[in-house]
Amino acid sequence: MLKALVKIALTRRRFLGGAAGLAAFLPIAAFAAHGASPLKVVETAIVNAPPDKVWAVISDFAHAGWLPGVVGVEASGGDVPDQARRRLIMADGGVIDELLTKRDAERMMLGVHREGDDVKRLPATNYTALITVRPAENGKAQVEWKARFYRGHPTNDPPPELNDEVAIAAVTALERACLAALRAKVEGR
Repeated sequence: MLKALVKIALTRRRFLGGAAGLAAFLPIAAFAAHGASPLKVVETAIVNAPPDKVWAVISDFAHAGWLPGVVGVEASGGDVPDQARRRLIMADGGVIDELLTKRDAERMMLGVHREGDDVKRLPATNYTALITVRPAENGKAQVEWKARFYRGHPTNDPPPELNDEVAIAAVTALERACLAALRAKVEGR
């Protein structure tokens, strides 16, 4: 399809003359080369603990051994956004590198960005999460885990294992597993 559009644009360029033909082609090329759109998944959970206790676990960026599948954490940069990094050592021998992008103690918000994409581990790219803790009824905490990402394949025709639906399902499963692990850690299960 793109070859046909280029051929049309070149014909227009010859017919209309240099810049006018190219200008006529640009909107078509931008549409044809659009690629993947950003996706979002939001999951929430109620944790049977005060918000401050939940925030203490989530905000401790360097000690994330409670995350599912994590057996070790190597951290640097303290808790300074855009400087703090952690390497999650996974039970299967793999690693996940993350950057702290936001830390707002007053609003109990923590932002994390995965550095490097491993679509075999998570069929999504450019994964960024914002985790927020809010007070809930009866002294409990509500945790919202919001992720923004792209599917695992950037072009218009992704393979079935790297399309939007697969990426959304995988990120949803990841968020649910992380929230369950957080509840287990904080509630002492």
